[in-house]
Amino acid sequence: MLLNSMSFEKPVSLAKKMIVVSVAAIFLQACSQGSHSDLKQFVEDAYKDQKPEIEPLPIIEPYKGFDYSAEDENDPFALGNIANARDDSGNLIGQRADTNRRREHLEKFPLDALAMVGTMSQDGVPWVIVKTTTGTAHLATIGNYMGENEGKIREILPDEQRVVLVENVLDSAGRLISRDVEITIDEENE
Repeated sequence: MLLNSMSFEKPVSLAKKMIVVSVAAIFLQACSQGSHSDLKQFVEDAYKDQKPEIEPLPIIEPYKGFDYSAEDENDPFALGNIANARDDSGNLIGQRADTNRRREHLEKFPLDALAMVGTMSQDGVPWVIVKTTTGTAHLATIGNYMGENEGKIREILPDEQRVVLVENVLDSAGRLISRDVEITIDEENE
């Protein structure tokens, strides 16, 4: 008896669900059959007299070409324009000043790889203590060279904790020019 009552409950609940869904579908169908003619008329009349404003297209002027008329001028990108400057004795200016000079140990490092650690004085001669990226410390004095651009030490100023070098670098025309470079103690890295 128990089995029969259980088997009838499922079809009854399924049948109830089917009836509810059918009734809901009928009500929805009945509501949607209205003519809605007033709504359709409003949509047609609402923007009937209004026209959208469109900006006029910009006037496009025809392209005017440019005739390059500098064929008789020097080409700034030609390799022949870089003339090798010579001094009064006929030597190329872009060459090292003293090619026979033996390069010093501190000339193997770029200046940004050298750090000034301190200064000292011996018999009235100022010396600078320079640390390389390899961790070794070196002593240098006025007249010694540092850096890859033949930086010659011109001044050591112990009171100001700085060293002034004169470097020889090539300018854009290939000429060797001198420039002053200063190295100071970097107090942040101590």
